[in-house]
Amino acid sequence: MKIRGWNRCIACMRLLEENGTCSYCHFRQEGYQPIPRCLKPGTELAERYVLGKVLGEGSFGITYIAWDNLLDTAVAMKEYFPASLASRYVTDGSDLNVYLYEKVENRNYQDNLKKYLDEAKSLSYFSELDGIVSVRDFFYANRTAYIVMSYVDGVSLKEYVEQNGKIDGDLFLKMLNPILSSLAKVHETGVLHRDISPDNILVTKENKMVLIDFGAARKEKMSETQSMTVVFKRGYSPEEQYCSHGKQGTWSDIYALCATAYFALTGTKPDEAIERVLGDEVQSLEKMSDIQLSNIQKRAIMKGMAVHPSERYQTVEELYGELYFRQDEKKLGVLIPYKTGIFIAASLLLVLLLVFSKSF
Repeated sequence: MKIRGWNRCIACMRLLEENGTCSYCHFRQEGYQPIPRCLKPGTELAERYVLGKVLGEGSFGITYIAWDNLLDTAVAMKEYFPASLASRYVTDGSDLNVYLYEKVENRNYQDNLKKYLDEAKSLSYFSELDGIVSVRDFFYANRTAYIVMSYVDGVSLKEYVEQNGKIDGDLFLKMLNPILSSLAKVHETGVLHRDISPDNILVTKENKMVLIDFGAARKEKMSETQSMTVVFKRGYSPEEQYCSHGKQGTWSDIYALCATAYFALTGTKPDEAIERVLGDEVQSLEKMSDIQLSNIQKRAIMKGMAVHPSERYQTVEELYGELYFRQDEKKLGVLIPYKTGIFIAASLLLVLLLVFSKSF
Protein backbone atom coordinates (compact mmCIF):
# COMPACT_ATOMS: atom_id res chain seq x y z
CA MET A 1 0.00 0.00 0.00
CA LYS A 2 1.49 3.33 -1.08
CA ILE A 3 1.25 6.22 1.43
CA ARG A 4 2.80 9.56 0.49
CA GLY A 5 5.07 7.86 -2.01
CA TRP A 6 6.21 5.06 0.33
CA ASN A 7 5.09 1.44 0.14
CA ARG A 8 3.97 0.35 3.58
CA CYS A 9 2.80 -2.98 4.97
CA ILE A 10 -0.96 -2.99 5.62
CA ALA A 11 -0.42 -5.15 8.72
CA CYS A 12 2.34 -3.28 10.58
CA MET A 13 2.80 -0.05 8.57
CA ARG A 14 6.55 -0.60 8.18
CA LEU A 15 8.22 0.00 4.82
CA LEU A 16 8.08 -2.87 2.36
CA GLU A 17 11.07 -4.37 0.59
CA GLU A 18 11.52 -3.65 -3.12
CA ASN A 19 9.89 -6.98 -3.96
CA GLY A 20 6.78 -5.99 -1.97
CA THR A 21 7.38 -8.22 1.07
CA CYS A 22 7.46 -7.16 4.72
CA SER A 23 10.65 -8.24 6.46
CA TYR A 24 9.15 -7.40 9.88
CA CYS A 25 5.80 -9.21 10.09
CA HIS A 26 5.96 -11.20 6.81
CA PHE A 27 2.28 -10.48 6.12
CA ARG A 28 1.18 -11.41 2.57
CA GLN A 29 -0.17 -8.17 1.14
CA GLU A 30 -1.85 -9.55 -1.98
CA GLY A 31 -3.83 -12.25 -0.16
CA TYR A 32 -5.72 -9.93 2.19
CA GLN A 33 -9.41 -9.31 1.54
CA PRO A 34 -11.53 -7.88 4.38
CA ILE A 35 -15.17 -8.85 4.78
CA PRO A 36 -17.57 -6.41 3.02
CA ARG A 37 -18.59 -4.46 6.14
CA CYS A 38 -14.96 -3.51 6.89
CA LEU A 39 -13.21 -0.57 5.24
CA LYS A 40 -10.49 -1.48 2.77
CA PRO A 41 -6.76 -0.78 3.14
CA GLY A 42 -5.88 2.58 1.62
CA THR A 43 -9.11 4.26 2.77
CA GLU A 44 -8.35 7.81 3.92
CA LEU A 45 -10.26 9.36 6.81
CA ALA A 46 -10.33 12.90 8.20
CA GLU A 47 -7.81 13.91 5.50
CA ARG A 48 -5.13 12.56 7.82
CA TYR A 49 -5.36 8.81 8.46
CA VAL A 50 -4.86 5.97 5.96
CA LEU A 51 -6.27 2.62 7.00
CA GLY A 52 -4.47 -0.71 6.88
CA LYS A 53 -5.86 -4.15 7.74
CA VAL A 54 -8.46 -4.99 10.37
CA LEU A 55 -6.91 -5.74 13.75
CA GLY A 56 -10.07 -7.09 15.32
CA GLU A 57 -13.84 -6.91 15.62
CA GLY A 58 -16.00 -6.74 18.72
CA SER A 59 -19.61 -6.19 19.74
CA PHE A 60 -19.27 -2.43 19.40
CA GLY A 61 -16.86 -1.84 16.57
CA ILE A 62 -14.03 -2.61 14.19
CA THR A 63 -10.41 -1.78 14.93
CA TYR A 64 -7.90 -1.05 12.16
CA ILE A 65 -4.22 -0.26 12.03
CA ALA A 66 -3.70 3.11 10.33
CA TRP A 67 -1.00 5.59 9.37
CA ASP A 68 -1.10 9.12 10.75
CA ASN A 69 0.13 11.36 7.91
CA LEU A 70 0.51 14.33 10.23
CA LEU A 71 2.73 12.68 12.85
CA ASP A 72 4.20 9.98 10.57
CA THR A 73 3.40 7.13 12.90
CA ALA A 74 1.23 4.03 13.12
CA VAL A 75 -1.97 4.26 15.16
CA ALA A 76 -4.93 2.04 16.00
CA MET A 77 -8.34 3.31 14.88
CA LYS A 78 -11.56 1.99 16.35
CA GLU A 79 -14.73 2.55 14.31
CA TYR A 80 -18.11 2.46 16.04
CA PHE A 81 -19.92 -0.32 14.23
CA PRO A 82 -22.50 -2.28 16.23
CA ALA A 83 -23.17 -5.26 13.94
CA SER A 84 -26.55 -5.87 15.59
CA LEU A 85 -27.81 -2.38 14.68
CA ALA A 86 -26.12 -1.40 11.45
CA SER A 87 -24.72 -2.68 8.17
CA ARG A 88 -22.44 -1.65 5.34
CA TYR A 89 -21.36 -3.32 2.14
CA VAL A 90 -18.10 -1.90 0.84
CA THR A 91 -17.52 -3.13 -2.71
CA ASP A 92 -15.69 -0.58 -4.82
CA GLY A 93 -14.87 1.59 -1.80
CA SER A 94 -17.05 4.50 -2.88
CA ASP A 95 -19.75 4.22 -0.20
CA LEU A 96 -18.21 4.16 3.27
CA ASN A 97 -21.36 5.09 5.18
CA VAL A 98 -22.91 2.99 7.93
CA TYR A 99 -26.62 2.24 7.49
CA LEU A 100 -29.06 1.35 10.25
CA TYR A 101 -31.34 -1.65 9.96
CA GLU A 102 -34.90 -0.68 9.15
CA LYS A 103 -36.34 -1.23 12.65
CA VAL A 104 -33.50 0.45 14.52
CA GLU A 105 -34.36 3.86 15.92
CA ASN A 106 -32.01 6.58 14.71
CA ARG A 107 -32.31 8.37 18.06
CA ASN A 108 -30.93 5.38 19.95
CA TYR A 109 -28.08 5.10 17.51
CA GLN A 110 -27.20 8.78 17.94
CA ASP A 111 -27.28 8.33 21.72
CA ASN A 112 -24.82 5.46 21.32
CA LEU A 113 -22.53 7.66 19.26
CA LYS A 114 -22.49 10.14 22.14
CA LYS A 115 -21.55 7.31 24.50
CA TYR A 116 -18.73 6.47 22.11
CA LEU A 117 -17.42 9.98 22.62
CA ASP A 118 -17.71 9.35 26.36
CA GLU A 119 -15.47 6.29 25.91
CA ALA A 120 -12.86 8.44 24.18
CA LYS A 121 -13.05 11.04 26.95
CA SER A 122 -12.76 8.34 29.62
CA LEU A 123 -9.69 6.88 27.97
CA SER A 124 -8.13 10.32 27.53
CA TYR A 125 -8.25 10.78 31.32
CA PHE A 126 -6.08 7.68 31.69
CA SER A 127 -3.59 8.39 28.90
CA GLU A 128 -0.71 8.69 31.37
CA LEU A 129 -1.43 5.37 33.09
CA ASP A 130 0.88 2.46 32.32
CA GLY A 131 -0.89 -0.65 31.08
CA ILE A 132 -3.86 1.13 29.46
CA VAL A 133 -4.04 2.18 25.81
CA SER A 134 -4.02 5.96 25.28
CA VAL A 135 -6.31 8.08 23.06
CA ARG A 136 -4.90 10.47 20.44
CA ASP A 137 -7.94 11.76 18.51
CA PHE A 138 -11.69 11.46 17.94
CA PHE A 139 -13.85 12.42 14.95
CA TYR A 140 -17.15 11.71 13.17
CA ALA A 141 -17.37 10.44 9.59
CA ASN A 142 -19.38 8.03 7.45
CA ARG A 143 -22.40 8.35 9.77
CA THR A 144 -20.39 6.89 12.61
CA ALA A 145 -17.47 7.81 14.88
CA TYR A 146 -13.78 6.95 15.25
CA ILE A 147 -11.39 6.80 18.19
CA VAL A 148 -7.69 7.06 17.33
CA MET A 149 -5.41 5.34 19.84
CA SER A 150 -1.73 4.58 20.22
CA TYR A 151 -0.81 1.46 18.29
CA VAL A 152 0.39 -1.41 20.49
CA ASP A 153 2.67 -3.75 18.55
CA GLY A 154 1.72 -7.10 19.99
CA VAL A 155 -0.76 -9.97 20.07
CA SER A 156 -3.74 -10.62 22.29
CA LEU A 157 -3.15 -12.53 25.52
CA LYS A 158 -5.33 -15.27 24.04
CA GLU A 159 -3.04 -15.60 21.01
CA TYR A 160 0.05 -15.36 23.21
CA VAL A 161 -1.03 -18.33 25.35
CA GLU A 162 -2.13 -20.32 22.32
CA GLN A 163 1.28 -19.77 20.70
CA ASN A 164 3.54 -20.08 23.75
CA GLY A 165 1.57 -22.11 26.28
CA LYS A 166 0.58 -21.14 29.80
CA ILE A 167 2.61 -18.39 31.48
CA ASP A 168 4.88 -18.94 34.48
CA GLY A 169 3.33 -17.55 37.66
CA ASP A 170 6.06 -15.08 38.63
CA LEU A 171 6.32 -13.77 35.07
CA PHE A 172 2.57 -13.34 34.76
CA LEU A 173 2.28 -11.36 37.99
CA LYS A 174 5.09 -9.11 36.79
CA MET A 175 3.23 -8.59 33.50
CA LEU A 176 -0.09 -8.00 35.29
CA ASN A 177 1.21 -5.44 37.79
CA PRO A 178 0.81 -2.28 35.61
CA ILE A 179 -2.75 -3.24 34.59
CA LEU A 180 -3.81 -3.83 38.20
CA SER A 181 -2.29 -0.56 39.37
CA SER A 182 -3.92 1.41 36.54
CA LEU A 183 -7.30 -0.33 36.86
CA ALA A 184 -7.44 0.72 40.51
CA LYS A 185 -7.08 4.36 39.42
CA VAL A 186 -9.72 3.89 36.70
CA HIS A 187 -12.15 2.56 39.30
CA GLU A 188 -11.49 5.59 41.50
CA THR A 189 -13.13 7.73 38.80
CA GLY A 190 -16.24 5.51 38.80
CA VAL A 191 -15.51 3.86 35.43
CA LEU A 192 -15.97 0.11 34.97
CA HIS A 193 -14.34 -1.64 32.00
CA ARG A 194 -16.91 -4.51 31.87
CA ASP A 195 -15.13 -6.41 29.07
CA ILE A 196 -11.80 -7.61 30.44
CA SER A 197 -10.72 -10.83 28.77
CA PRO A 198 -7.68 -12.38 27.04
CA ASP A 199 -8.99 -10.82 23.79
CA ASN A 200 -8.76 -7.31 25.23
CA ILE A 201 -5.26 -7.49 26.67
CA LEU A 202 -2.34 -7.10 24.28
CA VAL A 203 1.13 -8.52 24.95
CA THR A 204 4.12 -6.78 23.37
CA LYS A 205 7.40 -8.39 22.35
CA GLU A 206 8.84 -7.08 25.63
CA ASN A 207 6.16 -9.03 27.56
CA LYS A 208 4.34 -5.86 28.53
CA MET A 209 0.56 -6.17 28.84
CA VAL A 210 -1.82 -3.37 27.80
CA LEU A 211 -5.57 -3.28 28.49
CA ILE A 212 -7.62 -2.13 25.48
CA ASP A 213 -11.24 -1.78 24.28
CA PHE A 214 -13.23 0.32 26.72
CA GLY A 215 -16.25 0.06 24.41
CA ALA A 216 -18.40 -1.49 27.13
CA ALA A 217 -17.16 0.87 29.83
CA ARG A 218 -19.75 2.67 31.91
CA LYS A 219 -19.57 5.31 34.59
CA GLU A 220 -22.11 4.50 37.25
CA LYS A 221 -22.96 5.00 40.90
CA MET A 222 -21.52 1.67 41.87
CA SER A 223 -23.38 1.44 45.16
CA GLU A 224 -26.75 1.28 43.45
CA THR A 225 -28.39 -1.36 41.25
CA GLN A 226 -29.03 0.20 37.86
CA SER A 227 -30.13 -1.00 34.46
CA MET A 228 -27.07 -1.50 32.26
CA THR A 229 -26.56 -2.91 28.77
CA VAL A 230 -26.02 -6.66 28.92
CA VAL A 231 -22.39 -7.33 27.97
CA PHE A 232 -20.79 -10.68 28.63
CA LYS A 233 -17.96 -12.83 27.33
CA ARG A 234 -18.21 -16.54 27.93
CA GLY A 235 -15.82 -17.71 30.63
CA TYR A 236 -14.75 -14.25 31.73
CA SER A 237 -17.84 -12.22 32.62
CA PRO A 238 -19.36 -12.49 36.11
CA GLU A 239 -22.92 -13.72 36.58
CA GLU A 240 -24.25 -10.21 37.34
CA GLN A 241 -23.39 -9.08 33.78
CA TYR A 242 -25.82 -11.58 32.31
CA CYS A 243 -28.71 -9.45 33.59
CA SER A 244 -29.41 -5.78 32.83
CA HIS A 245 -30.37 -5.18 36.47
CA GLY A 246 -27.45 -7.11 37.96
CA LYS A 247 -25.53 -5.13 40.56
CA GLN A 248 -22.26 -4.40 38.79
CA GLY A 249 -19.25 -2.76 40.34
CA THR A 250 -15.50 -2.97 40.80
CA TRP A 251 -16.00 -6.59 41.87
CA SER A 252 -17.28 -7.31 38.35
CA ASP A 253 -14.02 -6.23 36.70
CA ILE A 254 -12.12 -8.15 39.39
CA TYR A 255 -13.92 -11.36 38.39
CA ALA A 256 -13.06 -10.86 34.72
CA LEU A 257 -9.43 -10.05 35.51
CA CYS A 258 -8.98 -13.10 37.75
CA ALA A 259 -10.72 -15.37 35.21
CA THR A 260 -8.27 -14.00 32.63
CA ALA A 261 -5.40 -14.73 35.02
CA TYR A 262 -6.71 -18.29 35.42
CA PHE A 263 -6.60 -18.75 31.65
CA ALA A 264 -3.09 -17.32 31.38
CA LEU A 265 -1.75 -19.57 34.16
CA THR A 266 -3.51 -22.79 33.14
CA GLY A 267 -4.17 -22.40 29.42
CA THR A 268 -7.80 -23.30 30.15
CA LYS A 269 -10.82 -21.01 29.86
CA PRO A 270 -12.99 -21.13 33.02
CA ASP A 271 -16.59 -22.32 32.81
CA GLU A 272 -19.23 -19.64 32.33
CA ALA A 273 -20.22 -17.89 35.54
CA ILE A 274 -23.90 -18.54 34.87
CA GLU A 275 -23.14 -22.29 34.77
CA ARG A 276 -21.03 -22.10 37.91
CA VAL A 277 -24.05 -20.73 39.80
CA LEU A 278 -25.73 -24.12 39.37
CA GLY A 279 -22.65 -26.21 40.01
CA ASP A 280 -19.06 -24.99 40.22
CA GLU A 281 -16.66 -27.45 38.63
CA VAL A 282 -13.75 -25.08 38.02
CA GLN A 283 -10.62 -26.70 39.44
CA SER A 284 -8.92 -24.59 42.09
CA LEU A 285 -5.40 -23.34 41.41
CA GLU A 286 -4.45 -24.61 44.87
CA LYS A 287 -4.83 -28.17 43.57
CA MET A 288 -2.40 -27.52 40.70
CA SER A 289 1.15 -28.18 41.85
CA ASP A 290 2.61 -27.05 38.51
CA ILE A 291 1.39 -23.45 38.98
CA GLN A 292 4.39 -21.59 40.36
CA LEU A 293 2.58 -19.34 42.82
CA SER A 294 2.22 -19.40 46.59
CA ASN A 295 -1.01 -20.69 48.10
CA ILE A 296 -1.81 -17.13 49.18
CA GLN A 297 -1.61 -15.96 45.56
CA LYS A 298 -3.59 -18.94 44.25
CA ARG A 299 -6.35 -18.37 46.81
CA ALA A 300 -6.42 -14.67 45.91
CA ILE A 301 -7.09 -15.41 42.23
CA MET A 302 -9.77 -17.98 43.07
CA LYS A 303 -11.44 -15.57 45.49
CA GLY A 304 -11.38 -12.87 42.81
CA MET A 305 -13.36 -15.16 40.50
CA ALA A 306 -15.83 -16.36 43.13
CA VAL A 307 -19.30 -16.88 41.66
CA HIS A 308 -21.12 -14.65 44.16
CA PRO A 309 -20.08 -10.96 44.14
CA SER A 310 -20.08 -10.68 47.95
CA GLU A 311 -17.44 -13.41 48.18
CA ARG A 312 -14.97 -11.58 45.92
CA TYR A 313 -12.59 -8.75 46.68
CA GLN A 314 -14.50 -5.49 46.44
CA THR A 315 -11.56 -3.36 45.32
CA VAL A 316 -8.49 -3.90 43.17
CA GLU A 317 -6.34 -2.68 46.06
CA GLU A 318 -7.44 -5.68 48.15
CA LEU A 319 -6.55 -8.10 45.36
CA TYR A 320 -3.25 -6.34 44.73
CA GLY A 321 -2.28 -6.62 48.39
CA GLU A 322 -2.91 -10.37 48.42
CA LEU A 323 -0.99 -11.00 45.20
CA TYR A 324 2.07 -8.89 45.97
CA PHE A 325 2.35 -7.68 49.58
CA ARG A 326 1.24 -10.75 51.51
CA GLN A 327 4.26 -12.60 50.18
CA ASP A 328 6.47 -10.34 52.32
CA GLU A 329 4.33 -11.21 55.33
CA LYS A 330 4.84 -14.87 54.56
CA LYS A 331 8.60 -14.38 54.56
CA LEU A 332 8.34 -12.41 57.79
CA GLY A 333 6.30 -15.23 59.25
CA VAL A 334 9.33 -17.49 58.87
CA LEU A 335 11.79 -14.80 59.89
CA ILE A 336 10.06 -13.62 63.09
CA PRO A 337 10.00 -17.03 64.85
CA TYR A 338 13.64 -17.50 63.83
CA LYS A 339 14.68 -14.18 65.38
CA THR A 340 12.50 -14.82 68.41
CA GLY A 341 14.22 -18.18 68.93
CA ILE A 342 17.63 -16.55 68.83
CA PHE A 343 16.50 -13.90 71.32
CA ILE A 344 15.13 -16.50 73.74
CA ALA A 345 18.25 -18.64 73.45
CA ALA A 346 20.47 -15.63 74.04
CA SER A 347 18.40 -14.59 77.07
CA LEU A 348 18.61 -18.07 78.60
CA LEU A 349 22.35 -18.14 78.03
CA LEU A 350 22.69 -14.76 79.75
CA VAL A 351 20.66 -15.97 82.74
CA LEU A 352 22.77 -19.11 83.01
CA LEU A 353 25.95 -17.05 82.91
CA LEU A 354 24.66 -14.78 85.66
CA VAL A 355 23.65 -17.72 87.85
CA PHE A 356 26.94 -19.43 87.17
CA SER A 357 28.96 -16.28 88.03
CA LYS A 358 27.06 -15.75 91.33
CA SER A 359 27.70 -19.30 92.38
CA PHE A 360 31.40 -18.59 92.52
